[in-house]
Amino acid sequence: MFYGRLLSPYRKTDIHGKNFPEPPPDLIDGEEEYKVESIRDHRKQGRGYQYLVVWKGYSDEMWESEINLKNASGILQSYKRQKNLQ
Repeated sequence: MFYGRLLSPYRKTDIHGKNFPEPPPDLIDGEEEYKVESIRDHRKQGRGYQYLVVWKGYSDEMWESEINLKNASGILQSYKRQKNLQ
């Protein structure tokens, strides 16, 4: 038994870090591999583009160049068709 009055509302702080651990990457031929959940946006970089990627199981979005998305070619091609980037 405990007293509800002693509880306080949850407040996210940097001291405690993230609430849920993120899954480890898959190891394929000794290299780390992450799965792309979705591509949210793109921006021009040099001669190509960078893509705002949501990785499966992770909460943060990251800008990635196309070369880092070689194992997600289906999702990338679908995004390019949708945005007329081809």
